[in-house]
Amino acid sequence: MTDSASRRLSAGDYFDEAMRVLEDSGFPALTAAGLCERLGATRGSFYHHFKNFDDFVAKFLDYWEERYSRDLVARPEAPDLWSQIDEQANLAIGLPHAAEAALRAWATVEPRVATAQRRVDELRRQGLAASLQRYGIPETQAAAFAAIAIAALAGIQVTRQPLDQSEMRAMYSELARALRQGGPS
Repeated sequence: MTDSASRRLSAGDYFDEAMRVLEDSGFPALTAAGLCERLGATRGSFYHHFKNFDDFVAKFLDYWEERYSRDLVARPEAPDLWSQIDEQANLAIGLPHAAEAALRAWATVEPRVATAQRRVDELRRQGLAASLQRYGIPETQAAAFAAIAIAALAGIQVTRQPLDQSEMRAMYSELARALRQGGPS
């Protein structure tokens, strides 16, 4: 009996495993049967939490939005603008990039995933822009910086797998340098 089979699985266990499936194998490998096999669970366990696979996908997309967007945006602010930008860069660098790249690929063929992906990107963009504005960056400049940062994140996720965190840190450092030249010191 596996560790997961010896305890009661939660919906969150299925969501966390789904992120690993996306990271390891991409969205075509994400199935109820595959999740159950990977978790050492029965199909009954899966259907205890979800009406069907469509219900799982809807709840999984909500989980992704909550855990990797809303929760990140809600984190406490740093004591100054440049520390805040560093913290936000660290959060971006720490995202599950291979899984998010798979979600972006899935969004090209599945409208509800595309809707969720746009919502996640928009939440992140709005959160970053609002944070910058709280530190005195003018609205137009904050909006432009946030849009560039999110576009860079999406671009690097789909063009650089496996993702090199040092490359991403360098990219965000250059963005911060550009903001520093035009923002408050």
